[in-house]
Amino acid sequence: MSHISPASKARLMREMSLLSKDPPPGVAAYAPEPSDMTKIRAQITGPEDSPFEGGIFLLSVHVTARYPFEPPRCRFLTPLYHPNVDSGGRICLDTLKSPPAGSWSPAVSLPSLLLSIRSLMAEPNPDDGLVPDISELYKRNPAEWQREARRRTRAEATVQKLEEVESSLDRESARNDAEDEIVAAGNEMKGADDAYSNSAESSQRGSNGARTSAEADNVQNGRESKKSKLSSRK
Repeated sequence: MSHISPASKARLMREMSLLSKDPPPGVAAYAPEPSDMTKIRAQITGPEDSPFEGGIFLLSVHVTARYPFEPPRCRFLTPLYHPNVDSGGRICLDTLKSPPAGSWSPAVSLPSLLLSIRSLMAEPNPDDGLVPDISELYKRNPAEWQREARRRTRAEATVQKLEEVESSLDRESARNDAEDEIVAAGNEMKGADDAYSNSAESSQRGSNGARTSAEADNVQNGRESKKSKLSSRK
């Protein structure tokens, strides 16, 4: 797990264990890569008596390095016709924002956060809407909003669509892992090449130094020989 403290890792492990053994109603979550629990996928079933009932919605949950002092970044991957969720899946919820703009606190756990998102699905807040058109429709004609939200839920929030999105995410993750391995292998080869080059340069410098020293000795010996011949002539 990268860029997260041991204390945060221990907390995440407890919370993921709780989500696995005793999840809140309508909520499930898991880490696609068990070695990295900072990247989580969550599934939320549509709340009863809401236009999302019967649908299953996929979310990505990215735990930041400052967790739990900073809220996770959550995004719907399943389209949701909702005043507080935009077309990119971004969610307008006080609990997802740090003070003073929001109400996030380290006391909030992942299970309670996901439950809050499910509650928002059932009870939109158009006065703090993220999508003006949907917020306006919700306030002006709630029945029409419900019909459209229900229609889109039947079309988009299906098990088949969820599996398609997860398969796409898995393929993207596999590509990223392969690219990382290629980059790591390239860096390793470059390091070996650099080490070889440095060794060759050092060896060459040593050879040049020995040759220079030998040449200097030869010059000196030549000079001594000349002196010796001159002395004998005298």
